[in-house]
Amino acid sequence: MDPIIQSITAVERPPSPGGARTLARFTVQLGDVRLYGLLLREFPDGTRRTIAPNVGGQHCASFQPAIAEKITKAASKALGGQIAVTHTRRSA
Repeated sequence: MDPIIQSITAVERPPSPGGARTLARFTVQLGDVRLYGLLLREFPDGTRRTIAPNVGGQHCASFQPAIAEKITKAASKALGGQIAVTHTRRSA
């Protein structure tokens, strides 16, 4: 089963303390199941991962490595060139 990205939106967020940057929020269709609010994150070494949203302080889903890689590749492809630019504020 190949993941189908239903929608994806680039987000503007600065990197987290660990250096990972959230690139996008998206919805994916996996067979008969649709998951909303997934995050596409990029780490300082350039690797990307799909992160499930938190519900009550816990991730609401997890993925086996093979499907996680397919979802991440599909989301990266769907995102294309629409990566949001993060503006940094400078104090005067």
